[in-house]
Amino acid sequence: MVAIKSFGEAVSFLTSNPRVILVPLIFLLILAPINTYVQKDNVLKSLENLEKGSIILEEHGANEELTSEQLRALLIVALLYMLFLSAAQYSVTIYTHRRRLGEDLGIGDALISGLENVIPAFIVTLISVIILGLIAIIIAVPFSIIIGIGVIGGSEGMITVGMLALLAVEFFAITFFGGAASVIFPAYVVNNSIRRGIEEFLLPLRKPKSTLGFGLLLMLTVFTLYIVASIFVFLPLIFSRSLAGLLLGALLQAPVMALLHAFTSVASLSFYENLREELLNQAQSIMTDVRTY
Repeated sequence: MVAIKSFGEAVSFLTSNPRVILVPLIFLLILAPINTYVQKDNVLKSLENLEKGSIILEEHGANEELTSEQLRALLIVALLYMLFLSAAQYSVTIYTHRRRLGEDLGIGDALISGLENVIPAFIVTLISVIILGLIAIIIAVPFSIIIGIGVIGGSEGMITVGMLALLAVEFFAITFFGGAASVIFPAYVVNNSIRRGIEEFLLPLRKPKSTLGFGLLLMLTVFTLYIVASIFVFLPLIFSRSLAGLLLGALLQAPVMALLHAFTSVASLSFYENLREELLNQAQSIMTDVRTY
């Protein structure tokens, strides 16, 4: 199966080329102090309220609302994350692709290449997010109508059925189309064309079982590594609920998140290349059969 083969190739490549994890790690270590400083007040206040056992809205509610300055700062940090991690994904993808072609490309050269292409890489990342967002919204519409009818009619059963159906269908859709959208970025890097990257989104739709399988494996990997990363974030806070504890947690989390970004980048490239190879072989086989006939 293409999905399992792609994941196996990603594990093999990272095992033999562990230095590739350094690329996203560098960016994450740069971003960690910035993100920690921006979020420190809200996180520490939430931890303080959690320690008390309850949040008293009358006393703490106003203090926990995000100010316009805090919201602006969070948006800037989110933008920096998307820019830096897009550059990191480009670097990892181009490094992996060139190494598989037998070319001698160093990590430093790949890092520079990612920075040089950060804007188009960011655009491709944004397009992928928009595609998934639009799909999620379109799929949610009919179920939202069902839930709305249930609310108007006072039918708790209809509301429950609508919500459960919405969750189930959204999970399936995001898993499937997330697997399909994962080829957009590597297709852009391999072909050096944003348009070609978007067009290749249709490629996985021709192998729905493999695409669903890859999406499931991708979600499982992300979920597992996020849990591990969360443990590293909260460990220092057991001993010190302070800015230093938050910063240490963010720095401990960075290698796990770097592994996640490197692995998903390599796996997505493998999935794209394996899909393209399998579909090409199928086309050649059909042509051979036609000629024989």
